Amino acid sequence: MKKGILSNFYLKYRLYVFPIIIILSSFVLIFFIIFPQTKELIGNVRLEKELKSRQGLLEAKAQVLEKLDEQDLSVKVGSVLASYPAEKDFASVIGLIQQLAAQSGFSLTTLSLGSAAGKYSDSQSYSVKMDTVGPKSLLKNFISSIEDTPRIMRVSNLEVATTRDANIVNTSLEIQVLFASLPQTFGTVDSPLPQLTQKDEELIVRLTQTPVVAAPTEPVTLSPRGKANPFE
Repeated sequence: MKKGILSNFYLKYRLYVFPIIIILSSFVLIFFIIFPQTKELIGNVRLEKELKSRQGLLEAKAQVLEKLDEQDLSVKVGSVLASYPAEKDFASVIGLIQQLAAQSGFSLTTLSLGSAAGKYSDSQSYSVKMDTVGPKSLLKNFISSIEDTPRIMRVSNLEVATTRDANIVNTSLEIQVLFASLPQTFGTVDSPLPQLTQKDEELIVRLTQTPVVAAPTEPVTLSPRGKANPFE
């Protein structure tokens, strides 16, 4: 009975059955075979383009690195780190301040180092407080020499007191000395190399030609303040 019904149904609608089956088969073929394969092919083409682009970038980067002078680069990096170190360089700063004071005709009477004094953008700083005595006419030069030195530091506070000699002054200075930690990440292998501007190159050349004074090899000595024997 059922077989007869199916036969009659087939004979009656056979002109429609085959097209429907073909259409359904085509949809199955498209969605489960052709579409995934096409999607994978497009992804492979895109990946190939990215790999070729990355290869070209790496080759260009390798050519730039091959042209670098390692010795010249080492000198420049050393000069920059001496001017803007990654850590607190107390000894170097003390030696530099002593040298600048002596060149300006000033004597240090007291000097103290402070802890972290503040943060400037990505930089950190610590304070150096000192008392000096020297000629009034050279005070401006002394202040300028501190702020013009390659080592990055600024006079944040200045107090001046006169003495019995009108040409000699006592000064109390507070200096902010900047430093910054080295970056922890330098980009990926295929990231482009950073380019220095002309101003960057000029600054590096100036730092290289004007090295920061090295740390003192002898203990720091300060000028005595007042008389050694108050009863004399």
